[in-house]
Amino acid sequence: MRLHHKISIIILLFAGIFWLQSCKNKENTISEEKTETSALPGRVLLTEAQYNNANLQISGPQRMKIGHIITLNGKIEAMPENTITVSSPMAGFVRQIKWIPGMTVQKGEVLIRLEDKEYIQLQQDYLSAKNVLAYAKLDLERQTELSKNQASSDKVLQQAEEKVKQSLILVTSLASKLKLIRINPATLTSENMTSQIVITAPESGTITDVSVNHGKYVLAGDNMISMIGYNGSKLVLKAFEKDLPFLKKGQKVVIYSNTRPDKKINGKIDYIVQHIGQEGFANIICSMDQSSEPLIPGMYLNAGIEAQSMESWTVPEDAIIHFEGKEYVFVEKEKRTYEMVEISTGQKENNNIQILNDQNIKDQKVVIKGAYTLLMKMKNVEE
Repeated sequence: MRLHHKISIIILLFAGIFWLQSCKNKENTISEEKTETSALPGRVLLTEAQYNNANLQISGPQRMKIGHIITLNGKIEAMPENTITVSSPMAGFVRQIKWIPGMTVQKGEVLIRLEDKEYIQLQQDYLSAKNVLAYAKLDLERQTELSKNQASSDKVLQQAEEKVKQSLILVTSLASKLKLIRINPATLTSENMTSQIVITAPESGTITDVSVNHGKYVLAGDNMISMIGYNGSKLVLKAFEKDLPFLKKGQKVVIYSNTRPDKKINGKIDYIVQHIGQEGFANIICSMDQSSEPLIPGMYLNAGIEAQSMESWTVPEDAIIHFEGKEYVFVEKEKRTYEMVEISTGQKENNNIQILNDQNIKDQKVVIKGAYTLLMKMKNVEE
C-alpha cells in the first residue's frame, strides 16, 4: 500500500508540472498574438491576385520647380508723402471750421476760413503796384518816342526802362502772394477785395487731427489740420533675412486680417528696404487695392507672398496618405512588396507636392496611385 501511495503522489506531481507549463505556454502564445496584431506592420505583401486587382501605379519622384508661400505680418502705416499737414499761409483769425477727426474730405473742399486786415492790405498793394506798372509802361513808350527824335537823353530813357522792370517785379511778387491765399490776381479789382481767405483740401482723404477752433488767431505756418490721403496708407511687412532672397519688387501679395481671414485684399511689393534692423528683419512696403473694409493706420495684417520658384523633389498628391496625424508614401521594395515611409510635405502646385525630407524617397519607386488600397490591406480591412 505504501508503494502504491508513493507512485500516486509522483504521478500527481508530474501532472501538476505539465499543467503549469501548458498554462505558461498558452499565456506566451496569447501575448505574442496580441503583440503581433496590435502594431501596424511597416510592410505589406500582396498576393498575385491582390496585385492584379489593386491597379497600382509606380513612379519615381519628379524634380521640378515649385513655388512656395511666404507668410509675413506687419501693419498699416501712413506714408510721409501722403501724410498732409494743412498750415496757415498768413496770420489771421479762424472764422469758419466744421471738421473733426474721422471725417472724409474731397480735394478742393473748403476746410477753414481765415480773416485779417492784412489780406486787404496785400490786395491794395497789388492793385497799387499794378497801376504804377501801367503808368511806367506809358512813360517808357513816351521816352522811347522822344529818344527816337533826339528830344530826350539816353539817361531818362534808361530810368524809364528801369522803372518798368522794378514795377513788374513788384507786381509779379504780390500776385504770387495772392495766389498762395487763393485770391486770383487776374480778377481782382478795387470792388471785390475781401478780408477773408479760404483754405482748401489739397487732396481727398481723411481728417486725423484738428488743431484750431473758431475764433483762434493763427500765425503764418501754424499747423491747423492733419489728414491722410486716400492712397496714403501702405502695408509695411517684416521679412526675416532668410526670406529676402525669395522677395522682389512687383510680387503679388494676398493680404488678410486675423479677424477676417476670408476677406482677401490684393496688393504688390513696392519697395524692399535694403537694411536689416537689430530685430533681424527688413521692411517690405506694399501697396493695396481698394477694400470695402476700412484700413486704418496701426492695424495689424497678415500677408501671403508667392515666392520665386525653386527646384524640389515632388510626388503627385494621390501618392500621399494620412494616417494617425502623419503623412506617408508607399515605396516598392521588391515585386508586390511595399513599405510605408513617413514624409514631410511642403508646397503644392498643380497637384504636385513638395517633399522636404526627400532623402527618404528620391531614389525609390513610389506608389502614386492606389496607396490607400495598400493602407487598407495593412489594416486588414476589406477593399
